[in-house]
Amino acid sequence: MYSLIVVSLTPGARLGSYEIIAAIGAGGMGEVYRARDIKLNRDVALKILPDNFAADPDRLTRFTREAQVLASLNHPNIAQIHGLEDSSSVRALVMEFVEGSDLAERIARGPIPVDETIAIARQIADAIEAAHEHGIVHRDLKPANVKVRDDGTVKVLDFGLAKALEASAASASKAPASISPTYASPVMTGVGMIMGTAAYMSPEQAKGKAVDKRADIWSFGVVLYEMLTGRPLFQGETGSEVLASVIMRDPDLSALPADLPVSLRYVIARCLVKDPKTRLRDIGEARLALSGSEAIPVAANAPKPPERRSHRWLVALAAGLALALAATGIVLWRVAAATPPTEAAIRFDVQPPDQTSLMLVARPSVALSSDGSTLAFVAVAKGESRLYLRSLGEVTPRVLPGTEGGSNPVFSPDGRQIAFFAAGQLKTTTLDGTVLTVTEAGGDGDPRGIAWLADRTLVFASVAAGPIMQVPAAGGAARAITTLDDKKGERTHRWPAALPNGKILFTIGTRNSPDNYDRSTIEVVNPATGTRQVVLEGASSARYAAGHLLFVRESILYAVPFDLDTLTTRGIPVQVLRGVNGDTTTGASHLAIADNGTIAYAPGTAMSANRLVWVDRQGKTQPLDLPQGLFFDPSISPDGTRVAVVWQALTAGTGDIWVSDLMRNTFTRLSFTGSALSPVWSTDGKTIYYASIDPNGRQTTFMRKPADGSRDAEPIVEIGFRAFLREVALDGKFVLLDFMDFGNGTQNGQIAKLELVAKAKPEILVQTPFDDYAGQWSPDQRWLAYQSEESGRSEIYVRDMSLGGGRWQVSTAGGEEPRWSADGRELYYRNESQMMAVSIDTRSTFTPRTPTLLFEGVYNLRSDTGISYAVTAKGDRFLMVRLSEQNAASSVTVVTHWFDELRRLTSSAR
Repeated sequence: MYSLIVVSLTPGARLGSYEIIAAIGAGGMGEVYRARDIKLNRDVALKILPDNFAADPDRLTRFTREAQVLASLNHPNIAQIHGLEDSSSVRALVMEFVEGSDLAERIARGPIPVDETIAIARQIADAIEAAHEHGIVHRDLKPANVKVRDDGTVKVLDFGLAKALEASAASASKAPASISPTYASPVMTGVGMIMGTAAYMSPEQAKGKAVDKRADIWSFGVVLYEMLTGRPLFQGETGSEVLASVIMRDPDLSALPADLPVSLRYVIARCLVKDPKTRLRDIGEARLALSGSEAIPVAANAPKPPERRSHRWLVALAAGLALALAATGIVLWRVAAATPPTEAAIRFDVQPPDQTSLMLVARPSVALSSDGSTLAFVAVAKGESRLYLRSLGEVTPRVLPGTEGGSNPVFSPDGRQIAFFAAGQLKTTTLDGTVLTVTEAGGDGDPRGIAWLADRTLVFASVAAGPIMQVPAAGGAARAITTLDDKKGERTHRWPAALPNGKILFTIGTRNSPDNYDRSTIEVVNPATGTRQVVLEGASSARYAAGHLLFVRESILYAVPFDLDTLTTRGIPVQVLRGVNGDTTTGASHLAIADNGTIAYAPGTAMSANRLVWVDRQGKTQPLDLPQGLFFDPSISPDGTRVAVVWQALTAGTGDIWVSDLMRNTFTRLSFTGSALSPVWSTDGKTIYYASIDPNGRQTTFMRKPADGSRDAEPIVEIGFRAFLREVALDGKFVLLDFMDFGNGTQNGQIAKLELVAKAKPEILVQTPFDDYAGQWSPDQRWLAYQSEESGRSEIYVRDMSLGGGRWQVSTAGGEEPRWSADGRELYYRNESQMMAVSIDTRSTFTPRTPTLLFEGVYNLRSDTGISYAVTAKGDRFLMVRLSEQNAASSVTVVTHWFDELRRLTSSAR
């Protein structure tokens, strides 16, 4: 029989530098004590881990990693983790000691007044929101885990410890379901610990399914209900009965006070929607509503608002109707048109069609017509992106014909046409699908923004072009309206946005920050004269709306008042919307703003953690157990037992190379410069080579270091331009690399090999007027696979590197990132979200077969090197970087009357 074993400590006992003062509680987490930190002279809470937990090395390692992430949280409403104590076979978690009663004790005295409830709930929501932005889910939110100090400050305890204490696959079968990372509150009934946890579980959690941040949103709604009523929402004589009630019974909210504010009632109702897909999507929405700034549409089972609030009643009813119709495929875009402009915003989601997914990498994917009546977005189906429309009177989104491969949609000022990029061209289409090619844009994979001006011209940017270009919308010659300033290190101008006075906002990318545009410079240019003026620093993807400049930084939308006459800002930027999905490596944001105050955006975060996953040839995935963060440039050792990868902690702005030993389950740092990229293994697996790029982006040093880290990194050769490693030659004397030589007046990629000796010069292997990239040698090094945009879009080609020469196109409908199988009989490549395979016959000459689809899915290409996956020697598994759940948004959120919220937030900050 499995039993819980804890260590009992008496007052005065010592555990390392901590002296026990008194016991606080006990439960599945173990025993909890108040203790004195003798070294730092402060009180702490010690949570003693059960012996059976601490004795499980796999589980303890998992817990330690998770606790390290939790320790990175620094928020005034979250109890801080100070550390882990390991002394005399006793292991304890050292946490901030919070004075005051917990919320369960306060609720035991009766219902909490509405004003006090809102004050507490706002702080809880703020804490949960901060954790969710770090990818941390509480999983055990309940009154006993919320402390309220005498001054009214709220502290949420035990963030993420439910996940941290999960058993590994090997040990999970040994632990009973009652083990929980909580302790029984003194004011809880005799039902016990499991009762206290079960009553706040979300339905999906109660069913034993995987949970995400929406489980915390459900628990938040249960806690709100209990605060206002003084009684549990779900009850039963046993834990099993409570769980059954959570799973089977719809929440009965009839006991809520009759005079409860409409916004608060709706927050509770939306939190307590049983289906997580239609539950309140983000806790930040609840925080805004509790601040009085936003009304949340009511769920179908929510109680009706009091009739005496007749005007608010109508608004709420319209909001609820809009939500219900959106769920069945009909959206009332103008549902609030008849209400005064000071009414609360209405929020709803638009789903892409079945068998499609939103395209959320590299380029903006959302657009709105100026009157807010029509939404356009980019979605991927069967590996190809297309534009979709959703407008008033249409039941479901419809695909726009002729927009295959399209991206970056932008409406014309009259809303009758859409400009977009596809196949290396700037195009326009009417809403019925009549497509016109406006001009060559240069580089299918590199568009960087479009704006449609009132004078019937388009301005656009692409990596291939560099500056901002202008062209008549009806077609014609394009001209540059900006010039890259080489002295300032400018390498790209992007994301143009029109101002009402005909001038253009744009973002500047420099060589010293190629992978993160969150801190870029925003300038305004006069298209007629080319005159430029700096208007903002430390921003990206700026646009103008309602007298403000709006810009995105770290997935948060900011606003600052802006004077169109003087082109100057006034005051300090204010956060106006959290959770805007985007791509920090390009500066793109999936956000659109209409002139009538409607906004649309893909929810998520540009800096959310991604993850490394194994994917087999059928598309089945298995994540690697690695710390949370951002992963780039995966590389598998020749024997398949280790992985080198660039890893960036969420709190850091730079990354380094780390090595994961898959057999020993370790994760070890290899480089320490913050500028290491593109690791590759030597053929014997003993050495890792990588590129180190200087801050101005004009010089690269190739380094090598023992894979076990036993010696310092050794610089081998420097070259005077930006370059990335692809692989090491069989004899170990050469490396294959991609590079961009800014000195030759082009930013097109080239492929070369480089001898690993000091002062060596690259030997060009592929150099054309087009962007050639991602070179890969065949196992015998006779054949070179690479991607090129010579056809107008990226395709995979193979060249014969012997004296005989020869070149073949392998892909047939676009392709990137070729990889060879170990026997040279198969070539793999990506095509948007598809992984393709091509059989190769080289017995007489090079003969590629027809490409076949292995699998497809939303995987992440956000590395400046363009390296997003690796393949095992057997070709049976692929190691891929996958978008986190926060980034892989499944719908577009639309908000009406948002300008009222914008004005309120910015005026209150003045």
